[in-house]
Amino acid sequence: MKHNNFRFLTFILVPIFIIISIFVCEFILRFIGLGNPVIYDKNTVWNYSLSENQNRIRFNNKTVRVNNVGLRSNKDWIKNNKTLILFHGDSVTYGGSKLDNSELFSEKICDDLGKNFVCGNAGVNGYGILNMVMRSKYDDRIQNADIVIFTIILQDFWRGLVDIRKLHYFTSNPNKLFPAIEEALNFIAWKYDLNRYLGQKTKNSKTNQDTKAMIKKSTEFTLQVLNEEILRLQSENKKVFVFFSPTKSSLLNSDTKLIENLKKKVTTKTLNLYDISTSLKEDLNKDIYFDNIHFNSKGHECVSEIIFEYIEDKLK
Repeated sequence: MKHNNFRFLTFILVPIFIIISIFVCEFILRFIGLGNPVIYDKNTVWNYSLSENQNRIRFNNKTVRVNNVGLRSNKDWIKNNKTLILFHGDSVTYGGSKLDNSELFSEKICDDLGKNFVCGNAGVNGYGILNMVMRSKYDDRIQNADIVIFTIILQDFWRGLVDIRKLHYFTSNPNKLFPAIEEALNFIAWKYDLNRYLGQKTKNSKTNQDTKAMIKKSTEFTLQVLNEEILRLQSENKKVFVFFSPTKSSLLNSDTKLIENLKKKVTTKTLNLYDISTSLKEDLNKDIYFDNIHFNSKGHECVSEIIFEYIEDKLK
């Protein structure tokens, strides 16, 4: 009789424990900042970009606001006798969900320039040069920019045309009951994709050499593509600037010979390029990076000062 009671009690308590655990997990994940992901639109040409008109509260109550044309900005992209400045880039420019819109260098530069300027941040996580150029050429919503600024990193030149299907970003809102758990599971499924350890295991010993050769060729190709787009924009009487953003390791002089050579090629052959490496070295002791590539709030402040100082007189 006692044994039957124990089984019955277990039958009742285990599901209750599981349900409570799920709700507790959801609560904790929402507290961290999950459950309200930024939404992306798929596109045939540039593959993906931020969906228009979003206001998302993310990690540590940081706000990601996306304006009326899919640009991360606190202002809508409306001419109204304003000078429109468009920032192209990848996750370095985008800033991520750990930073508020107001902390981004794109916003800070506009604050410094004054009320007659509107800045729109077209930086998107994972973008390569090809994503940026295709959007620059074919996104009709942003063709009225007066000034175009590319902020690039070296890896952008060999990423190819990045496809959102290979990333963990949301193209629609998650379920309403457990959105934080869905976002967490979505990220884990992407990060620990078993297919990489099963069907797509690498056995070819030549892979490393092949990769280096392809990186070199890809860099040469995308450099040409970027320069052609710069010339096209200039032919439309737009002012165009390119800023090269270094990694933390490059500032510490710990790059490989291959990376050093590629960086030299990019920084010397890209039109209108200004390498902010020298200026950032002076700020490295301020702890300006989240990781090896992405800037924290202090880093965005430093970058905004460097870019503003460089472009201020040229805009006049």
